[in-house]
Amino acid sequence: MNHRNHHNLRGATGHGRHRARRGAVGAAVLTLLDEQPMHGYELISALEERSGGRWKPSPGSIYPALQRLEQRGFIAPVTPTDDDGKRRYELTDLGRQRLADRGPDAPEPWATESLGRHGGLRRSLAEVAGPAVQIGKFGTTEQVDAAAAVLKETTAKLYRILADG
Repeated sequence: MNHRNHHNLRGATGHGRHRARRGAVGAAVLTLLDEQPMHGYELISALEERSGGRWKPSPGSIYPALQRLEQRGFIAPVTPTDDDGKRRYELTDLGRQRLADRGPDAPEPWATESLGRHGGLRRSLAEVAGPAVQIGKFGTTEQVDAAAAVLKETTAKLYRILADG
C-alpha cells in the first residue's frame, strides 16, 4: 500500500479517512496539547475521535511532527516519562503563543474543511462506499446486482458532470 492510500482508508465505522492539509498535523498536536500533555498514541486516538473517524494520522506522520515541534521549541517532553516509558509532550510558552497567533476564530485542525479542498466529495464517497461494501459482503445476488447498477449509473452521471464543466 503506498503512502497516499494509507491515509485515505475507510474505517470500520464507515467514515472515510482523509489526508490532512499541510501543517494540519502540527496545528492539531498543538491544539490537543493545549488541553493536556499526551504521547503520540494518545494524540492519534484523540484526533480520530475529534474528527469523527475521518482523520487518523499514522505514527509516520505524528512522530515526525512531534520531533519538528520540539525542535522549533513549541513543545517539550514532560519529565518523568509514563510508567510504560512513553514520552508525553506539553506546550511550551512559545507553543502557546503559536496557538494564540492562530486567533480565536481559527477552525479546529481536524474539522472537515481543513482536510483539504475536496473534503465534502471525499466524505460523500465514503458514505457511498460503506453500504456498497456491506451489500458486497452480506447482500443477496439481487441486492448486489441492484447496487452494481446504481453505481454504474452514478459513475455515468459523474462523468457527465465532468464533461459539462
